[in-house]
Amino acid sequence: MNEAAVNEAAVNEAAVNEAAVNEAAVNGVVMASDNGFRYPLDVRFFEVDSLGVVFNMWYLGWCDEAMSAFMESIGYGYATLRARGLDAVLRKAELEWLDSLEAFQHAEVAVRVDHVGTTSFRLGYDINRVDINRADIDRLDGSGQQRTRCAHVAITYVCVEIAGRKSTPIPAGLREALATGHA
Repeated sequence: MNEAAVNEAAVNEAAVNEAAVNEAAVNGVVMASDNGFRYPLDVRFFEVDSLGVVFNMWYLGWCDEAMSAFMESIGYGYATLRARGLDAVLRKAELEWLDSLEAFQHAEVAVRVDHVGTTSFRLGYDINRVDINRADIDRLDGSGQQRTRCAHVAITYVCVEIAGRKSTPIPAGLREALATGHA
């Protein structure tokens, strides 16, 4: 397949992905608002440990899911990157737990761009418990839902060429998508 065909396939894939994300947003799967990108989730029973709270490893899994949805929303999901011979791989993760989540609670992962470098970018994640049954005026947002921050995560990703797995500069289009409107 020649370079023009690869680029056309990537553009077509991005358009299909964007349509899917827009459809998902209507159905409440992902939310993009003036407050940034939010990825909702429900805590499943198997994600809790013997103390009845979410086991720590799930927080990184949730960030990975949110990152994938976020990247799709800006037109650079994994399929699009891979069609261009690229990938974004985790280099560093920092987690700070502030409160706990329990089985069957509602939560969301708020995603923001913290930094865009030459070959890497850092996303910040706030994992919040969303309580739609209580009203605490100090923490109430515009939707009428109370949010309690349970964890803050910062993950640095490096852009790599799939062939050879060497770091490479972030493509101009991805750099622009990360820098505009998503910080």
